[in-house]
Amino acid sequence: MSDDLEAQAEALLLRMTRARRRAKPRTAEAFYDAEDKVVETSFGNVQAWRLGEGPAVLLVHGWEDDHALWGPLIDQYAQIGRAVVAFDLPGHGYSEAEEATFHSASEAVLAVAHALGPVDSLVAHSFGCPSSLKALTEGLGVGRAVLISSPLPSPQGRRRFAELGELQPAVFARAAELYEQRNGRPFSGGFDMKEAAKAQTIPLLLIHSMDDEQCPAENSNVLADAWPGAELMMTDGLGHRLIAQDQDIMDRIIDFTES
Repeated sequence: MSDDLEAQAEALLLRMTRARRRAKPRTAEAFYDAEDKVVETSFGNVQAWRLGEGPAVLLVHGWEDDHALWGPLIDQYAQIGRAVVAFDLPGHGYSEAEEATFHSASEAVLAVAHALGPVDSLVAHSFGCPSSLKALTEGLGVGRAVLISSPLPSPQGRRRFAELGELQPAVFARAAELYEQRNGRPFSGGFDMKEAAKAQTIPLLLIHSMDDEQCPAENSNVLADAWPGAELMMTDGLGHRLIAQDQDIMDRIIDFTES
């Protein structure tokens, strides 16, 4: 094995499991006086917040983002007296945990729901979508879910993030091999989002912008076909991230979770 291939694989593995953090973590304004809690996971501690009493909406952000993505939506829920729970995924924001993979993220979703529950609805964006679906397959109990701008990982997929560009298959294969050697499990975990969707029974709303530059809108079409009874809302001009803070989108999310 060439030294060049090994070096490329090591560099890719670091990018696959370590998100770039913001220079200074942010806190959503609504959480300045909210309950906060450090939640333990097997990958390290994550930081979480709860606002309000009673069953809550659990909010799960995406890759290289943080809970503050949901600031406008948290404010909207607060106005109607709805409790919310949000947290920083492993490797993000205030969370001490470093490894950011499907394994660590889905475990964090479950751990936060248990520690700051009860939760009865879920709203996730981008990388938070497959992580949340994996948590649903592992026992997360909610009555409704919203997935926004979802990627569509599968065991055959080379990589879930567009910013990595074109990869040589041998580099990805070696990086995945290194991960499995060091962690005792495959990087993908064999998780296929489409197949997992077929077994779900709770109401689902999928939201996607046609001009999403990171996750093709077709992903949500595929999931809508796979998930029994799923609703699909397509829009345009909102890109990948700002869609989660658009007023019309937030209104639709709240209508769905509160119906």
